[in-house]
Amino acid sequence: MMYKFVIGFLLMNVLVNAYNPTIYELSLRPWLYELTNKYGKKISKLNDIPMEEFQNLKNIGVDYVWLMGIWQLGKYGLDFDKAHANDYKSNLPDFTIDDVIGSPYAITEFVCNSELGTDQDIINLRKKLNDMGLKLMLDFVPNHSAIDSPYRTSHIDYYIRAPPNTPKPYDSEYYLPDGVSYGGDQWDGFWKDTAQWNYWNQDTRNYLKSVVKKIASMSDGMRCDMAMVILNDLFYNKWKPQLDAWGYKKPSTEFWSEAIKETKQQYPNVIFLAEVYWGKEQDLINLGFDYVYEKWLLDQQATLDVGKVRPILSNLNLNYASHSNHFVENHDEPRAIKKFSGKDYISCVAALMSYSIPGARFINHGQLEGLSNKLDVHLRRSYKENGSTYVKQFYGKILTILKKDVFKSGNWTQLNVSGDQYWKFFAFRWTNATDKIVVIINFSEGSGYGLVKLSDASSGQQTITELMSGQTYVRNGDDMRNNGLGVIVDGWNAQIFKYF
Repeated sequence: MMYKFVIGFLLMNVLVNAYNPTIYELSLRPWLYELTNKYGKKISKLNDIPMEEFQNLKNIGVDYVWLMGIWQLGKYGLDFDKAHANDYKSNLPDFTIDDVIGSPYAITEFVCNSELGTDQDIINLRKKLNDMGLKLMLDFVPNHSAIDSPYRTSHIDYYIRAPPNTPKPYDSEYYLPDGVSYGGDQWDGFWKDTAQWNYWNQDTRNYLKSVVKKIASMSDGMRCDMAMVILNDLFYNKWKPQLDAWGYKKPSTEFWSEAIKETKQQYPNVIFLAEVYWGKEQDLINLGFDYVYEKWLLDQQATLDVGKVRPILSNLNLNYASHSNHFVENHDEPRAIKKFSGKDYISCVAALMSYSIPGARFINHGQLEGLSNKLDVHLRRSYKENGSTYVKQFYGKILTILKKDVFKSGNWTQLNVSGDQYWKFFAFRWTNATDKIVVIINFSEGSGYGLVKLSDASSGQQTITELMSGQTYVRNGDDMRNNGLGVIVDGWNAQIFKYF
């Protein structure tokens, strides 16, 4: 992680005019199933989606809509998932075999899933989204293809294969009958509905770079699945015996540096978002990614220990933070409420903390409704529930605030909180030409009192507004500058003040 750890809390780091987009993940096929039930008619194609659904996202401040799972899948993956149906009952107790829709990460070809429409339908939808001020994000799954990808037969050399001297039949724990390896990484073993691309073969690289450029031509951004696993050193750690046996040599450059540079020469405004772990976040930023998953903060928040969160935020590396994708849940993680021990109110204040620092703000399908039951990527639905009223109300308030321009592209400063209970608090200031806003968070049990000096407060009496409640207060600007704005904030809660 590129966070600096220091003792104490006094800090005046400033970030100026970084862009902080809101990205909303929609699990596409389950979403269409939801819309079918909502509207009482079949909605199964991209062209069927009522555009007011996207307008609703625009209205709450979303910038990018990630339609997760748009590419063509095969029969092999669907049959594989149906054969493992018992695996899904823990997430969906009333599961039926019809609920299995196949993994969106076992892609046969990067063309629109024929069940959803055509490539032209994607292009047309993007145009409609752009016209209403939204941008479209699509998947790129770099590590592997589906087992039944046509490239496995037409270009078998694009794949990792068993060493030439391997006796047949090949070990089915690792290889398909033709010797192509199942997809995998160095920690998670093998995914037996996938086949592994060979990133040390330049022909494979050239083909997959062409895929990246195609996706860029149809979208405004792409989310790159498990982006770190194809880094040269990690790739060699996993596939050393096969690469050595076939005589492949380490490429002189990383795939991502080539792919991103070449793609942005043609499509300079497309953004790249990396799913990344294992401490490889900064490496991918250095290779050109605009945003990378930042999971370390979430994991420390989930301990419910302010002392573990404090070192992370006490001295952010601002370049790293501004390239981070902040989230409290996504389709791989547990629902935020589950992550935070069933405490919906803590999941909310954790989200506000994550969304109050520079970087992309990520919202998962169902997060705003306060759902607790996970939506498995192999299924068309999650277990039915009403969701959390508290969560719905909380996000209804904060998203209205966070969509302001000052949070999108304003100047950010982390502020000192003083007083005996300073340890409970975090304070973040956002400013631009028209707004001055300070977010004050109590990330602990029990209410606390603190003072936050606002060095840019105007002189004289002024009316400040707490934006979540709408309550106003008369305060003296000189006093706020010299002594600080005094606040009392309930445990696991926040106040957001607009001042002058």
